[in-house]
Amino acid sequence: MQGVSADRRQWRVCVLLTERLCARPWRDVLAAALEGGADCIQVREKELSTRELCERVRAVIDRARPAGAATVVNDRADVALACGADGVHVGQDDLPVRDVRRLAGERLLVGASTHSLEEARAAVESGADVCGVGAMFATGTKPGIAPGGAGYLRAYLSSFGRVPHLAIGGITVANVHGLAAAGCRGVAVSGAVCGAPDPASVVRALRSALEGHR
Repeated sequence: MQGVSADRRQWRVCVLLTERLCARPWRDVLAAALEGGADCIQVREKELSTRELCERVRAVIDRARPAGAATVVNDRADVALACGADGVHVGQDDLPVRDVRRLAGERLLVGASTHSLEEARAAVESGADVCGVGAMFATGTKPGIAPGGAGYLRAYLSSFGRVPHLAIGGITVANVHGLAAAGCRGVAVSGAVCGAPDPASVVRALRSALEGHR
């Protein structure tokens, strides 16, 4: 691990930074998210070339690391390693967690998307450091995933509560309180922050909701 210690992998607010969802220039959204208290930035850019993605990841690291926030790369373990990112997040159709661990060893934190207890169990047994748990609510990012809501989150926490998690999928300031009441300790958000006129205030409100239920 470079930059962010393993004991901080239970992030509060991870912002999935996606330029096409940004209402303002992505650099401004990044700065505002960090100002608001985002402690993880996941670079989620599926349309950039590998070279462009590397440039984007390095630019995010340059801003996030001094702020004490982790930088995670979506899908691409090779890019995460080459750029010195803190972690990589993989989906069910990406390189399996076990293979990412073979490739990266302990140099990266490895997050995995899970949509059922069976997928969560497989991710944990394969060595995932963080599980994405969702979808909580309907989301345009993953329209094919049926929302599991707070019920799935409670089931995850009951079975795998020792493994850090990020609830994901359609999470907003308006609905995060129910997740916090269910025991949620961290969320991953994209459009709710990237598309907001004031991203910093959204991040602050999300953190406040989560921390108010500790």
